[in-house]
Amino acid sequence: MQLTKYSGYILCATAILHTTVGLIFGWSTLADMHQSGWFSSTIIHGEMNFQREAITWFLVTGFFWMTLGLTLQTAINQGFSLPSQLGWSFTLIGIGLAYIMPESGAYLFIVQGGLILFENAKRGNRISSKVT
Repeated sequence: MQLTKYSGYILCATAILHTTVGLIFGWSTLADMHQSGWFSSTIIHGEMNFQREAITWFLVTGFFWMTLGLTLQTAINQGFSLPSQLGWSFTLIGIGLAYIMPESGAYLFIVQGGLILFENAKRGNRISSKVT
């Protein structure tokens, strides 16, 4: 069984969870931004509002992960294997985040990165290649 067969969908699920958490916990901040008319709504009285900037980047990151997940899944569906570099990146980023924020979803990146690395080690793949 190919462990990375659904990696793109797993990343999308992680992104949806991330974005949902952001919407739930950032709802009041988003409502304030809406009341400000959205345009330049992260600036209040000439100063950057960290909470508004943070929720914006939190949600943008979630949507970026969804885009990356769908792109990965498309590549997988077309027969490409995921590169070990991606596995190492997910794993190391996950470890760093879990160390800083142990009560977060960072462990999902460690698991996904580990699956990519395990699958590549099993196949002997070191770089991305098209499976024929």
